[in-house]
Amino acid sequence: MNNLIYILTNSDVSNDINAIISNTDVSGDICSTLEPIMTIIGYVIFAIKVIVPVILVLFGMIDLTKAIMEKDESNIKKAQSLLIKRIIYGVAVYLVVTIVSLIMNLIVSDDSSWKSCVECAFDVTGNDCSVMSNVWEN
Repeated sequence: MNNLIYILTNSDVSNDINAIISNTDVSGDICSTLEPIMTIIGYVIFAIKVIVPVILVLFGMIDLTKAIMEKDESNIKKAQSLLIKRIIYGVAVYLVVTIVSLIMNLIVSDDSSWKSCVECAFDVTGNDCSVMSNVWEN
């Protein structure tokens, strides 16, 4: 407890905290601060949206190919149904991400500072991500 009182009463720490608070603009564009994080989130969302469905379909095709090579009708039927399920799962993953993106764009108003953050998270290669546009330009 004494350490906490010392930290709160220490003038150097107090000056540092005041400097941080005075330099923090709460009403400003918060997205400029969160842009690197939103870009990383955008890459994760892109991977989920594109790579996961492709991997699901590829694994289904591999299973079907194995079943065809075995020439067993029951295994071929099972592999076909598994492939169809994986295609449905892949489409579902793609649609869930797209629907979440659509809902976020509907929730966030056009004049909000969060609009560019949401667009940056769901479209990493777009013009709203200045971090990425700087990388692509160089």
